[in-house]
Order: sequence, then C-alpha cells, then structure tokens
Amino acid sequence: MIKKAGKYLKQVINEELNRVKKELYLSAAARYFDETGYKHFKISDLAKELETSVGTIYNLFGSKEELYVEYLILKLETFLANLKEHEGSDPLENLKIYLTHKYANFIQIEHHRHEPITNDPYFFHKLDVSNHSVVDEIHQYLVRQLRMLILVENTNHRHLAILFKKLSDGFIESYLYGECQAERIVDETIEMFLHGVRV
Repeated sequence: MIKKAGKYLKQVINEELNRVKKELYLSAAARYFDETGYKHFKISDLAKELETSVGTIYNLFGSKEELYVEYLILKLETFLANLKEHEGSDPLENLKIYLTHKYANFIQIEHHRHEPITNDPYFFHKLDVSNHSVVDEIHQYLVRQLRMLILVENTNHRHLAILFKKLSDGFIESYLYGECQAERIVDETIEMFLHGVRV
C-alpha cells in the first residue's frame, strides 16, 4: 500500500515538474519566436539558450509545429487578457482596441516586413487557432460589442462577429502584400465594416 502511494506521489510530482518546465520553456520559446519568426526558429538554438537537450524539448512539445501552436495559443491568451483589461462601455472603441491589439500582435508591423507571407507556413494559424476555448472567448467579446453597437432587431450578431473577424484577417493579409498602410488600418477596417465599399 505504501509502495503504491509512493509511486503515485512520484508520478504527481513528475507531472507537476513537467507542467512547470513546459510553461518556462514555452515562455522562452515565445520570446524566441517573436525575435526570429517561424522560418528561422531552430529547436537546437532554443535548447542551447535553455541549457537543455533537444530531446527534452521534443518530449514536452512533440515537434516544432506543436510548439508553435502552443505559442500561438499563448499569444491569443495574452490578446484576450488585453481586451478584457481595456474593455470599456463604448463598443466602437472596444472594437478599435480589438483591432489595435490584433494588428500589433499578428502583423508585427516593424518585424520582418520585407519577408513574403509564404515564409511562414503557419500564417493562417495566427489568424485562427480553432478548437480552443480562447478563440471562443475572443469571439464572444466581439458578439458583445456588436450587440451594443448594432441595435437593429433580428440582427445575427454572431454572424456579424464572424464577418468582422474575417475582414480584419483580410486586412492583415492585404497589409503583408503591401496593399494597405499600417497607419490607417484600424480606421479603414471599421469604416469598411460599418459602411461597406463605396462606389
């Protein structure tokens, strides 16, 4: 009985150590991804910086791609925390805050501007890491703002939230292809969403 309890306790301790280690390594990897981008990121360089083995990192994350997805989820959680922290009573201002933080996080305006979008095979994951609760929470944030902003009866605010998100995704791609300027990107997104394309 004591032997079983000791084995269980050891397993719990190992799981907790791995969880903490994973968080620390992910935090370091996030800084590294921010600096180098996906294409230039090397697990061997991260292992050297963390003074650990490549095998240890692979044991925790499985692959470079899985580590990158964890990084994206971390970025989305930070994004959501920023939205909640700055959410006020004006839904239009809240939408502008959403766009400002989204564009700052995902366009990386001053970072790797000269590199084509295809350098990052996971670009579209940056726009939407699906099947994760944080994505749904961000979506609910948009629905909440649109319910306050657009009071027309029988409006499908969930549908509008999807359209708003996809429009902002399109602005990111357009920016990366050099088709719009960073300085006015928030105002242009809001203008196009609320008033459409003027002909």
